[in-house]
Amino acid sequence: LVMGSCLHLVAAVAVLASIVSGAQAESSPNKTGRAFSLFSIVQFPNAGCTGSSSSTTFGTCYTATECSAAGGSADGNCAAGFGVCCLITTNSCGSTISTNTSYIRNPNYPSSYTPSSTGSCTFTINKCASDICQLRIDFQTMSGFDETAGVCSDKLATAGQTGKQPPTVCGTMTGYHMYTEFGTTSTDTITLTLTYGSTTTAKTWNLLIRQISCDSTWKAPTDCVQYFTGSTGTIQSYNFAGAQLLQGMYYTNCIRTEAGYCGIQYKESTGQTPDTFDFFPDATNAEASAGGCPASFVYIPNLSSDGISALGIPTSTESFISVNCGGVLGLDGTATSLALTTRAKPFIVGVYTDTTTALTSPTTGFSLDYTQVPC
Repeated sequence: LVMGSCLHLVAAVAVLASIVSGAQAESSPNKTGRAFSLFSIVQFPNAGCTGSSSSTTFGTCYTATECSAAGGSADGNCAAGFGVCCLITTNSCGSTISTNTSYIRNPNYPSSYTPSSTGSCTFTINKCASDICQLRIDFQTMSGFDETAGVCSDKLATAGQTGKQPPTVCGTMTGYHMYTEFGTTSTDTITLTLTYGSTTTAKTWNLLIRQISCDSTWKAPTDCVQYFTGSTGTIQSYNFAGAQLLQGMYYTNCIRTEAGYCGIQYKESTGQTPDTFDFFPDATNAEASAGGCPASFVYIPNLSSDGISALGIPTSTESFISVNCGGVLGLDGTATSLALTTRAKPFIVGVYTDTTTALTSPTTGFSLDYTQVPC
Protein backbone atom coordinates (compact mmCIF):
# COMPACT_ATOMS: atom_id res chain seq x y z
CA LEU A 1 0.00 0.00 0.00
CA VAL A 2 1.73 3.15 -1.21
CA MET A 3 0.40 6.29 0.40
CA GLY A 4 1.60 8.79 -2.19
CA SER A 5 3.87 11.79 -2.04
CA CYS A 6 3.85 15.22 -0.45
CA LEU A 7 6.85 16.88 -2.06
CA HIS A 8 8.94 16.62 -5.19
CA LEU A 9 12.72 16.69 -5.16
CA VAL A 10 15.15 17.41 -7.95
CA ALA A 11 18.49 15.66 -8.11
CA ALA A 12 21.06 17.04 -10.49
CA VAL A 13 23.79 14.92 -11.98
CA ALA A 14 26.48 16.99 -13.58
CA VAL A 15 28.84 15.63 -16.18
CA LEU A 16 31.49 18.17 -17.10
CA ALA A 17 33.43 17.72 -20.31
CA SER A 18 36.06 20.15 -21.50
CA ILE A 19 37.13 19.98 -25.11
CA VAL A 20 40.10 22.13 -25.43
CA SER A 21 42.32 22.02 -28.48
CA GLY A 22 45.29 22.98 -26.35
CA ALA A 23 48.26 22.57 -28.54
CA GLN A 24 46.29 23.34 -31.67
CA ALA A 25 44.84 26.50 -30.12
CA GLU A 26 48.29 27.61 -29.15
CA SER A 27 49.65 26.90 -32.61
CA SER A 28 46.76 28.36 -34.54
CA PRO A 29 45.15 31.72 -33.74
CA ASN A 30 42.08 30.71 -35.79
CA LYS A 31 41.16 27.81 -33.52
CA THR A 32 39.47 28.50 -30.26
CA GLY A 33 39.16 26.07 -27.31
CA ARG A 34 35.56 25.57 -26.10
CA ALA A 35 34.24 24.12 -22.85
CA PHE A 36 30.85 22.40 -22.64
CA SER A 37 28.88 21.50 -19.51
CA LEU A 38 26.24 18.82 -19.84
CA PHE A 39 23.69 18.62 -17.01
CA SER A 40 21.25 15.74 -16.76
CA ILE A 41 18.32 16.62 -14.47
CA VAL A 42 16.74 13.68 -12.65
CA GLN A 43 13.43 14.46 -10.96
CA PHE A 44 11.54 11.99 -8.80
CA PRO A 45 8.59 12.22 -6.40
CA ASN A 46 8.78 11.51 -2.69
CA ALA A 47 6.77 8.34 -3.21
CA GLY A 48 6.47 5.53 -0.71
CA CYS A 49 9.09 2.80 -0.96
CA THR A 50 9.85 -0.56 0.61
CA GLY A 51 13.03 -0.86 2.61
CA SER A 52 15.68 -3.40 1.67
CA SER A 53 15.80 -4.78 5.24
CA SER A 54 12.22 -6.13 5.19
CA SER A 55 9.21 -6.35 2.87
CA THR A 56 7.08 -4.84 5.67
CA THR A 57 9.33 -1.85 6.34
CA PHE A 58 8.28 1.29 4.47
CA GLY A 59 9.88 4.67 3.91
CA THR A 60 9.86 7.66 1.60
CA CYS A 61 12.08 8.12 -1.45
CA TYR A 62 14.46 11.05 -0.75
CA THR A 63 17.89 12.09 -1.84
CA ALA A 64 20.52 11.03 0.66
CA THR A 65 20.93 14.66 1.75
CA GLU A 66 17.22 15.18 2.30
CA CYS A 67 16.97 11.93 4.24
CA SER A 68 19.75 12.99 6.55
CA ALA A 69 18.17 16.42 7.03
CA ALA A 70 14.85 14.76 7.98
CA GLY A 71 16.58 12.70 10.64
CA GLY A 72 16.09 9.45 8.74
CA SER A 73 18.31 6.58 7.74
CA ALA A 74 18.75 4.98 4.33
CA ASP A 75 17.28 1.49 3.94
CA GLY A 76 18.09 0.65 0.35
CA ASN A 77 17.78 2.64 -2.86
CA CYS A 78 14.87 3.94 -4.95
CA ALA A 79 14.26 6.06 -8.07
CA ALA A 80 16.64 3.93 -10.14
CA GLY A 81 19.40 4.51 -7.61
CA PHE A 82 19.14 8.31 -7.53
CA GLY A 83 17.31 8.24 -4.18
CA VAL A 84 17.36 6.30 -0.94
CA CYS A 85 14.42 4.68 0.81
CA CYS A 86 14.44 6.90 3.87
CA LEU A 87 13.26 5.29 7.12
CA ILE A 88 12.12 7.85 9.70
CA THR A 89 11.49 6.65 13.25
CA THR A 90 10.91 8.33 16.60
CA ASN A 91 10.52 7.22 20.20
CA SER A 92 10.82 10.61 21.88
CA CYS A 93 7.80 11.87 23.80
CA GLY A 94 6.60 15.26 22.58
CA SER A 95 7.91 14.71 19.04
CA THR A 96 6.26 16.36 16.05
CA ILE A 97 6.09 14.32 12.83
CA SER A 98 5.66 16.11 9.49
CA THR A 99 6.71 13.42 7.02
CA ASN A 100 4.38 11.20 5.04
CA THR A 101 5.62 7.78 6.13
CA SER A 102 7.21 7.27 9.54
CA TYR A 103 7.30 5.00 12.58
CA ILE A 104 6.59 5.54 16.25
CA ARG A 105 8.44 2.91 18.25
CA ASN A 106 9.08 2.13 21.88
CA PRO A 107 12.51 2.95 23.32
CA ASN A 108 15.09 0.24 22.51
CA TYR A 109 12.82 -1.32 19.89
CA PRO A 110 12.76 -4.21 18.87
CA SER A 111 13.36 -5.04 22.56
CA SER A 112 10.36 -4.45 24.82
CA TYR A 113 10.01 -1.47 27.13
CA THR A 114 8.83 -1.27 30.72
CA PRO A 115 8.16 2.32 31.83
CA SER A 116 9.67 3.37 35.14
CA SER A 117 6.62 5.44 36.07
CA THR A 118 3.01 5.94 35.08
CA GLY A 119 2.11 8.83 32.80
CA SER A 120 1.55 9.64 29.15
CA CYS A 121 3.57 10.28 26.02
CA THR A 122 2.15 12.39 23.17
CA PHE A 123 3.15 12.67 19.51
CA THR A 124 1.82 15.35 17.14
CA ILE A 125 1.29 14.61 13.44
CA ASN A 126 1.36 17.63 11.10
CA LYS A 127 0.00 17.43 7.57
CA CYS A 128 2.82 17.04 5.07
CA ALA A 129 0.66 18.87 2.48
CA SER A 130 -2.53 20.91 2.55
CA ASP A 131 -4.58 18.25 0.71
CA ILE A 132 -4.15 15.58 3.40
CA CYS A 133 -7.39 14.23 4.93
CA GLN A 134 -6.56 11.06 6.85
CA LEU A 135 -3.91 9.32 8.89
CA ARG A 136 -3.60 5.55 8.74
CA ILE A 137 -1.92 3.68 11.58
CA ASP A 138 -0.78 0.12 10.94
CA PHE A 139 -0.07 -1.68 14.19
CA GLN A 140 2.87 -3.69 12.94
CA THR A 141 3.51 -4.52 16.58
CA MET A 142 1.56 -3.55 19.70
CA SER A 143 1.42 -5.86 22.71
CA GLY A 144 1.67 -5.81 26.50
CA PHE A 145 -0.86 -2.99 26.97
CA ASP A 146 -2.65 -4.07 30.12
CA GLU A 147 -6.42 -4.37 30.46
CA THR A 148 -8.77 -5.97 32.98
CA ALA A 149 -12.22 -7.20 31.89
CA GLY A 150 -11.95 -4.89 28.88
CA VAL A 151 -10.87 -1.80 30.86
CA CYS A 152 -7.56 -0.38 29.60
CA SER A 153 -4.85 0.62 32.07
CA ASP A 154 -2.22 1.01 29.33
CA LYS A 155 -3.71 2.52 26.19
CA LEU A 156 -3.35 4.37 22.91
CA ALA A 157 -5.67 7.22 21.94
CA THR A 158 -5.69 9.16 18.65
CA ALA A 159 -7.50 12.44 18.09
CA GLY A 160 -7.99 14.65 15.05
CA GLN A 161 -9.93 17.90 14.90
CA THR A 162 -13.25 16.79 13.43
CA GLY A 163 -14.88 15.96 16.77
CA LYS A 164 -15.26 12.24 15.99
CA GLN A 165 -12.41 10.05 17.17
CA PRO A 166 -11.48 6.36 16.91
CA PRO A 167 -11.78 4.32 20.10
CA THR A 168 -9.01 4.12 22.68
CA VAL A 169 -7.35 0.70 22.43
CA CYS A 170 -5.15 -1.62 24.44
CA GLY A 171 -4.26 -5.30 24.76
CA THR A 172 -2.79 -6.92 21.65
CA MET A 173 -3.24 -4.82 18.51
CA THR A 174 -0.63 -6.40 16.24
CA GLY A 175 -1.95 -6.72 12.69
CA TYR A 176 -4.82 -4.23 13.03
CA HIS A 177 -5.08 -0.77 11.46
CA MET A 178 -6.87 2.49 12.25
CA TYR A 179 -7.92 5.61 10.33
CA THR A 180 -8.21 9.05 11.93
CA GLU A 181 -9.56 12.17 10.22
CA PHE A 182 -7.37 15.30 10.29
CA GLY A 183 -9.88 18.04 9.54
CA THR A 184 -10.19 20.46 6.63
CA THR A 185 -7.59 23.16 7.29
CA SER A 186 -3.93 22.86 6.38
CA THR A 187 -2.87 23.43 10.00
CA ASP A 188 -5.03 20.63 11.46
CA THR A 189 -3.07 18.01 13.37
CA ILE A 190 -3.60 14.57 14.90
CA THR A 191 -2.27 13.61 18.32
CA LEU A 192 -1.30 10.11 19.42
CA THR A 193 -1.19 9.63 23.17
CA LEU A 194 0.31 6.57 24.84
CA THR A 195 -0.71 6.20 28.48
CA TYR A 196 1.22 3.98 30.88
CA GLY A 197 -0.90 2.70 33.74
CA SER A 198 1.30 -0.30 34.51
CA THR A 199 4.99 -0.26 35.38
CA THR A 200 5.31 -4.04 35.67
CA THR A 201 4.35 -5.20 32.17
CA ALA A 202 6.82 -5.05 29.28
CA LYS A 203 5.31 -3.37 26.23
CA THR A 204 6.27 -3.30 22.57
CA TRP A 205 4.99 -1.02 19.84
CA ASN A 206 5.96 -0.29 16.26
CA LEU A 207 3.35 1.92 14.63
CA LEU A 208 3.54 2.70 10.91
CA ILE A 209 2.11 6.19 10.28
CA ARG A 210 1.01 7.19 6.75
CA GLN A 211 -0.89 10.24 5.49
CA ILE A 212 -3.58 10.04 2.80
CA SER A 213 -4.63 12.86 0.49
CA CYS A 214 -8.28 13.81 0.13
CA ASP A 215 -8.56 12.62 -3.49
CA SER A 216 -6.57 9.39 -3.16
CA THR A 217 -8.20 6.26 -4.50
CA TRP A 218 -7.15 4.43 -1.31
CA LYS A 219 -8.76 6.98 1.02
CA ALA A 220 -11.22 5.33 3.40
CA PRO A 221 -14.82 6.57 3.59
CA THR A 222 -15.06 9.33 6.21
CA ASP A 223 -15.13 8.07 9.82
CA CYS A 224 -14.47 4.44 8.92
CA VAL A 225 -11.97 3.34 11.56
CA GLN A 226 -10.98 0.21 9.65
CA TYR A 227 -11.31 -0.16 5.87
CA PHE A 228 -11.16 -3.45 3.97
CA THR A 229 -10.92 -4.09 0.25
CA GLY A 230 -11.28 -7.26 -1.79
CA SER A 231 -14.18 -9.63 -2.38
CA THR A 232 -13.21 -11.79 0.62
CA GLY A 233 -11.54 -11.10 3.94
CA THR A 234 -11.67 -11.28 7.74
CA ILE A 235 -12.73 -8.59 10.20
CA GLN A 236 -11.93 -8.87 13.89
CA SER A 237 -12.84 -6.72 16.87
CA TYR A 238 -9.91 -4.84 18.38
CA ASN A 239 -7.93 -7.05 20.78
CA PHE A 240 -9.55 -10.25 19.51
CA ALA A 241 -5.95 -11.50 19.33
CA GLY A 242 -5.78 -10.80 23.07
CA ALA A 243 -9.02 -12.80 23.64
CA GLN A 244 -10.82 -9.87 25.25
CA LEU A 245 -13.45 -7.43 23.97
CA LEU A 246 -12.71 -3.88 25.11
CA GLN A 247 -14.99 -1.42 26.86
CA GLY A 248 -15.93 1.90 25.27
CA MET A 249 -15.90 0.73 21.66
CA TYR A 250 -18.00 2.71 19.21
CA TYR A 251 -16.67 2.53 15.68
CA THR A 252 -17.38 1.34 12.15
CA ASN A 253 -15.51 -1.12 9.95
CA CYS A 254 -16.15 -0.49 6.24
CA ILE A 255 -15.78 -2.86 3.29
CA ARG A 256 -15.42 -1.50 -0.23
CA THR A 257 -18.10 -2.80 -2.60
CA GLU A 258 -16.17 -4.47 -5.41
CA ALA A 259 -17.27 -4.16 -9.03
CA GLY A 260 -19.99 -6.64 -9.95
CA TYR A 261 -21.03 -7.39 -6.35
CA CYS A 262 -24.32 -6.42 -4.73
CA GLY A 263 -24.33 -8.25 -1.38
CA ILE A 264 -22.01 -9.55 1.31
CA GLN A 265 -22.18 -12.68 3.45
CA TYR A 266 -20.74 -12.97 6.97
CA LYS A 267 -19.99 -16.05 9.03
CA GLU A 268 -17.88 -16.83 12.06
CA SER A 269 -14.27 -17.53 11.13
CA THR A 270 -13.21 -21.14 10.98
CA GLY A 271 -10.01 -22.54 12.43
CA GLN A 272 -9.63 -19.58 14.80
CA THR A 273 -9.06 -19.34 18.52
CA PRO A 274 -10.34 -17.90 20.81
CA ASP A 275 -14.17 -18.13 20.50
CA THR A 276 -15.00 -16.33 17.25
CA PHE A 277 -18.23 -14.75 18.54
CA ASP A 278 -18.84 -13.84 22.16
CA PHE A 279 -20.54 -10.68 23.39
CA PHE A 280 -22.21 -9.71 26.65
CA PRO A 281 -24.52 -11.23 27.77
CA ASP A 282 -22.21 -14.25 27.70
CA ALA A 283 -24.44 -17.13 26.67
CA THR A 284 -24.56 -20.19 24.44
CA ASN A 285 -27.36 -18.81 22.27
CA ALA A 286 -27.52 -15.89 19.88
CA GLU A 287 -29.27 -12.71 20.97
CA ALA A 288 -30.75 -11.01 17.91
CA SER A 289 -33.88 -9.17 19.01
CA ALA A 290 -34.79 -5.50 19.22
CA GLY A 291 -33.39 -4.12 22.48
CA GLY A 292 -31.72 -7.40 23.36
CA CYS A 293 -28.14 -6.13 23.27
CA PRO A 294 -27.93 -2.98 25.45
CA ALA A 295 -24.31 -3.38 26.62
CA SER A 296 -22.42 -4.72 23.59
CA PHE A 297 -23.17 -5.79 20.04
CA VAL A 298 -22.08 -6.02 16.43
CA TYR A 299 -24.18 -4.03 13.96
CA ILE A 300 -24.64 -5.29 10.39
CA PRO A 301 -27.83 -3.91 8.79
CA ASN A 302 -30.55 -6.11 7.29
CA LEU A 303 -29.12 -9.61 7.56
CA SER A 304 -31.10 -12.63 6.40
CA SER A 305 -30.37 -15.89 4.62
CA ASP A 306 -29.91 -14.11 1.28
CA GLY A 307 -30.27 -10.41 2.12
CA ILE A 308 -33.49 -10.25 0.08
CA SER A 309 -36.08 -12.48 1.74
CA ALA A 310 -37.19 -11.67 5.28
CA LEU A 311 -36.60 -14.25 8.02
CA GLY A 312 -40.10 -14.00 9.46
CA ILE A 313 -41.92 -15.51 12.38
CA PRO A 314 -41.62 -18.18 13.80
CA THR A 315 -38.08 -18.68 12.45
CA SER A 316 -37.00 -15.31 13.85
CA THR A 317 -38.52 -12.55 15.93
CA GLU A 318 -37.05 -10.10 13.42
CA SER A 319 -37.68 -9.87 9.68
CA PHE A 320 -34.05 -8.87 9.20
CA ILE A 321 -31.31 -8.99 11.82
CA SER A 322 -29.21 -5.86 12.33
CA VAL A 323 -27.95 -6.17 15.92
CA ASN A 324 -26.37 -9.35 17.25
CA CYS A 325 -24.72 -10.31 20.56
CA GLY A 326 -24.60 -13.38 22.80
CA GLY A 327 -22.73 -16.57 21.99
CA VAL A 328 -23.13 -17.03 18.22
CA LEU A 329 -23.94 -15.07 15.09
CA GLY A 330 -27.36 -16.44 14.28
CA LEU A 331 -31.10 -16.38 14.95
CA ASP A 332 -32.39 -15.16 18.28
CA GLY A 333 -32.45 -17.85 20.97
CA THR A 334 -30.60 -20.46 18.93
CA ALA A 335 -27.17 -22.01 19.47
CA THR A 336 -26.41 -22.56 15.79
CA SER A 337 -23.96 -20.24 14.03
CA LEU A 338 -25.21 -19.19 10.60
CA ALA A 339 -23.90 -17.55 7.44
CA LEU A 340 -26.01 -14.41 6.97
CA THR A 341 -26.17 -11.99 4.05
CA THR A 342 -26.99 -8.33 3.61
CA ARG A 343 -27.47 -6.22 0.52
CA ALA A 344 -27.56 -2.93 2.42
CA LYS A 345 -24.88 -0.56 1.15
CA PRO A 346 -22.37 0.65 2.09
CA PHE A 347 -21.09 -2.59 3.59
CA ILE A 348 -20.34 -1.93 7.26
CA VAL A 349 -19.71 -3.79 10.50
CA GLY A 350 -20.31 -1.58 13.50
CA VAL A 351 -18.98 -2.35 16.99
CA TYR A 352 -20.46 -1.07 20.25
CA THR A 353 -19.61 -1.70 23.89
CA ASP A 354 -20.62 0.59 26.74
CA THR A 355 -18.20 2.13 29.23
CA THR A 356 -19.57 0.55 32.40
CA THR A 357 -20.40 -3.13 31.87
CA ALA A 358 -17.63 -5.49 32.98
CA LEU A 359 -16.81 -7.77 30.07
CA THR A 360 -15.49 -10.64 32.13
CA SER A 361 -13.40 -13.29 30.42
CA PRO A 362 -14.06 -15.00 28.07
CA THR A 363 -15.91 -12.14 26.33
CA THR A 364 -13.78 -12.35 23.21
CA GLY A 365 -15.61 -10.19 20.65
CA PHE A 366 -15.70 -11.47 17.07
CA SER A 367 -13.80 -12.76 14.10
CA LEU A 368 -15.98 -12.76 10.97
CA ASP A 369 -15.11 -13.94 7.47
CA TYR A 370 -16.86 -12.03 4.68
CA THR A 371 -17.53 -12.98 1.08
CA GLN A 372 -19.10 -10.53 -1.35
CA VAL A 373 -22.09 -11.83 -3.34
CA PRO A 374 -22.26 -11.21 -7.12
CA CYS A 375 -25.17 -9.20 -8.54
